[in-house]
Amino acid sequence: MLERLKSIHYMFWTSLIFMLFPILPVVIGELPAWHLLVDILFVVTYLGVLITKNQRISWLFWGIMLVYVAGNTAFVAGNYIWFFFFLSNLLIYHFGVRSLKSLQVWTFLLAQVLVVGRLLIFQRIEVEFLVYMLVILTFVDLMTLGSVRIRLVEDLKEAQVKQNTQINLLLAENERNRIGQDLHDSLGHTFAMLSVKTDLALQLFQMQAYPQVEKELREIQQISKESMREVRTIVENLKSRTLTSELETVKKMLEIAGIEVETDNQLDTASLTQELESMASMILLELVTNIIKHAKASKAYLKLERTEKELI
Repeated sequence: MLERLKSIHYMFWTSLIFMLFPILPVVIGELPAWHLLVDILFVVTYLGVLITKNQRISWLFWGIMLVYVAGNTAFVAGNYIWFFFFLSNLLIYHFGVRSLKSLQVWTFLLAQVLVVGRLLIFQRIEVEFLVYMLVILTFVDLMTLGSVRIRLVEDLKEAQVKQNTQINLLLAENERNRIGQDLHDSLGHTFAMLSVKTDLALQLFQMQAYPQVEKELREIQQISKESMREVRTIVENLKSRTLTSELETVKKMLEIAGIEVETDNQLDTASLTQELESMASMILLELVTNIIKHAKASKAYLKLERTEKELI
């Protein structure tokens, strides 16, 4: 219990200073002593909400605080209306409500309506005091709803960052797979051939068939040179991207982002130069990245075609 109390943020402890205002009238005799017990009950439930992990108990404490603030405002003194700030702070910084449809928000607003309704219907109050109360309630509500709005925006930004991170991981994974597949296709057969020819050259060397050994070594040398050229080609190809592979990548990106995608590729990629295809791939990737980050789209239609003068 003590550890939980120590974990309460100092901001919530600081708020308890305002409990002096309902306690002082009891001390100087303006209110009966039993009001002090009610004030203590409010403090206990306030701290209880902050430390309890039981949802039902949390709701019980929340209800008691609503009754305390609304009841005292309606039946004891109108200045208790300032205690709606206590409830607002809990909504924003403790409960962390993310929706205006939250039951806690609705009960918070309902308590205000009941207070104002009670004062208007059953008690004659001056217009100036009514305006005073409405201004305070409006300020409290705007502060609460504004904070909820800010938290929603922050949540959306955080979700977008996570989404972009996942997309970047997908791109990196696709790139690794592509490199691995290219190296496997190109060098796997080459290394197997080099191994066979090396074994053969060793056997011929042991048999002192030196002319055949020389022949095998020259073939090994030729194969090595060809392998180096293939590796250079693979490295060069890594700098360029094909539209077909890029189209598959962006489709996966859109699917991860929860965007329904339809593609219509009418391009004959064989007729494109490597430079043009690489540039078109980069543009396609940038286009889809902007769709995900800024368009807030639920559906996307990607069409690739070529006219006499343009690639669209």
